Amino acid sequence: MNTMTMTPPVDAPSAQRWSVGRWAARIGRVLLYVIISFVLGTLGFSVVLTLLALGAGTAVIWIGLPILVGAVLTARGFAAAGRTLGSSLLGTDLPAPAPKQAPEGAGWGRRLVTPLTDPQSWLDALWILTNFLLSLITFPLALLWTLGSIAVVGGPVSALVLDRTLPNSGNNGLGALMGFTGQSALAADIAVQFAAGLFFLLTVGLVMRGLGAAHAGLARGLLSSRYETQQRLLRTQESRAAGRTAESTALRRLERDLHDGPQQRLVRATMDLARAESLAADNPEKAGEVMRGAREQLGLTLDDLRRLSRGIAPPILVDRGLAAALTELAAISPVRTTIECPDLKLPEHVEIGIYYVVSESLTNAAKHSEAQKIQVEVARIGDDARVRIEDDGRGGAELRTGGGLAGLAGRVASLEGTFRVDSPVGHGTRVEAVIPCAS
Repeated sequence: MNTMTMTPPVDAPSAQRWSVGRWAARIGRVLLYVIISFVLGTLGFSVVLTLLALGAGTAVIWIGLPILVGAVLTARGFAAAGRTLGSSLLGTDLPAPAPKQAPEGAGWGRRLVTPLTDPQSWLDALWILTNFLLSLITFPLALLWTLGSIAVVGGPVSALVLDRTLPNSGNNGLGALMGFTGQSALAADIAVQFAAGLFFLLTVGLVMRGLGAAHAGLARGLLSSRYETQQRLLRTQESRAAGRTAESTALRRLERDLHDGPQQRLVRATMDLARAESLAADNPEKAGEVMRGAREQLGLTLDDLRRLSRGIAPPILVDRGLAAALTELAAISPVRTTIECPDLKLPEHVEIGIYYVVSESLTNAAKHSEAQKIQVEVARIGDDARVRIEDDGRGGAELRTGGGLAGLAGRVASLEGTFRVDSPVGHGTRVEAVIPCAS
């Protein structure tokens, strides 16, 4: 049984509740990230830029080639540290793209220069440069707002301490510059420092969030964007492989069904007709009996061909749409079946995929489920089309290699969709397929 369930975490509501501790921790993580990023960026910029400049300057005499390779490999190491730092402190998922591999059997020279032909190597180097430039802005801003926030308490306290230890220092404070004298100057000095510190304290969370978002966006764009491209390409390749496998399985199954069913019946009908022809002159009554048997075999053959043709998109699907085609499937199903299929105007390949899923599911339910009724529901969910077939049978269905459900899973995968079977024993079976309309 292949089931997929998603249960929300129990503490999800409390995670959204604001608290001073979480607020301070988030600010602390961003501040720590900015500080480490500044140090890491300074070191990476110095090392990688030096190696790149040295390698480019000596590339004409071939000495620079290994230096350039060392530069991009060093940049890859700094990028890996940046991904780890961003994931742990900023909470940003920064997966690493797979590095480009040299072709199998390539010589040492080809293997040496492979990192130089990997686009991600140069994106890593670009991230080191841009992250360093960004850190030159974010680092002083983070320190300024952090120290300014501390000044909401530290400023008034320092003014009082200075007034006690150096009584005449108040003559040069902010209060004195504003025209106050004596204790009024001290009070004005404390008020101005408190107001400035309060401004920084009230805005430090917003500023830190912006600084963290700037670093996270830069890292996602340069360090992880190719990972998403690679994953899309991998899904496409897996989808094509699944499609080829499903097509091959379907053809083998069709060939087996034709051989075991219609072909055998046609052979028998042909032999019966030949026998009836030989009996026609001497024993017309027996010949008629044989011909009636041949006619029955031809009728059974026609039924078999109709059954097999349900695995191929029928003309009614093209001419009258998905709802009419599913209604016809329900009409010929031996189990009472209801269809809910509004006019969704789905792409043709999606409609064919849904038709296959419903056709095979109804066949499996009729053969194995002992169900009394089946409910088929087709719906549009955002950019996806979902079909759900649910029966009240005995359950226990499994995705077994070579089985009908496994073939459906492969067919849905070829359309970049997801397939799920939920079939607890004694509680019926639910088959659900979600197919993207843009697949």
